[in-house]
Amino acid sequence: MLKPLAIVAGCLALASAAFADEGYPEQVRIGIQKGDGLVALRASGRLEKALAAHHVKVSWHEFVYGAPLVEAINAGDIDLGTVGSTPPIMAQAGAAPSVVYVASAPKLSASYGIVVPKDSPVRDIRDLRGRKIAFAKGSQGHLFVLKAMQDAGMNPDDAQFTYLSYGDARSAFERGFVDAWAVPDPRYADTELTTGARTILTIGKLSVPQYGFYISTRSFAQRYPAALRLIFDELAAQNADSLAHPEDTARFLASNTGVPLNVWSRAIARLEWGVSYPIPDEVIRAQQDSADLAWRDKVIPRHIDVRDAVVQIR
Repeated sequence: MLKPLAIVAGCLALASAAFADEGYPEQVRIGIQKGDGLVALRASGRLEKALAAHHVKVSWHEFVYGAPLVEAINAGDIDLGTVGSTPPIMAQAGAAPSVVYVASAPKLSASYGIVVPKDSPVRDIRDLRGRKIAFAKGSQGHLFVLKAMQDAGMNPDDAQFTYLSYGDARSAFERGFVDAWAVPDPRYADTELTTGARTILTIGKLSVPQYGFYISTRSFAQRYPAALRLIFDELAAQNADSLAHPEDTARFLASNTGVPLNVWSRAIARLEWGVSYPIPDEVIRAQQDSADLAWRDKVIPRHIDVRDAVVQIR
């Protein structure tokens, strides 16, 4: 028969195993989009192993683009996700003040393009005057197009913006209902391979760089910095390993995302995967440029200071 003290000790051991370590949440809910570095981290299972040591569970939630992911964070449905430059700007200026930047991704260079049909007469962004450009409203593509037009000396009303989800934009593009489409990988690569779409501009050609970001809520970031550091360190290690073995990674992602192997094989070489924390000053300045552009072109209702929405994880 167990002695009373032994029973108490056993119960305490079970209880401690059921609760997260101090400074860690009991669960981390992570939002992902196809093509971001978190996809490989989810598929690898390494984050679950690392957080299990602190009794933390992980759940993954997939989103089609950034705006719904921001809404989910603001609503408290997820704790962390990665988006382009536009969604957090719109969140800060609008009804999602709890959303904050907690880390940045590398400069966006080749993984986002403005494409036109292969037989289109359009050769340059200036040729899109009076024509229809598709992108998801509030997505990275939104500010990509605006910045490209600004660089070309154009005004927003020089072209017709058609706000479509990725699925609807793909259909409209293939049917000739729109003249151009701002699209990220892996959909970008898929469109090139299946339709012969021609790129007129990649995002890395803009005069001021744009970046991806990792976002959370202010309360989560301030309460659980140790958990975020662990997640970002595991993500950085996984990203480095994935990019060092592109063929293996393409097969790995194809089997875990439902996106065909030939699409990932094309996209993998141009994906900007990585994570930096604390967020470098030059990245914050570039994001402020994007926020100022959004204000000037009436994408957001008020001017914002990006630094007010930054929580530096150290």
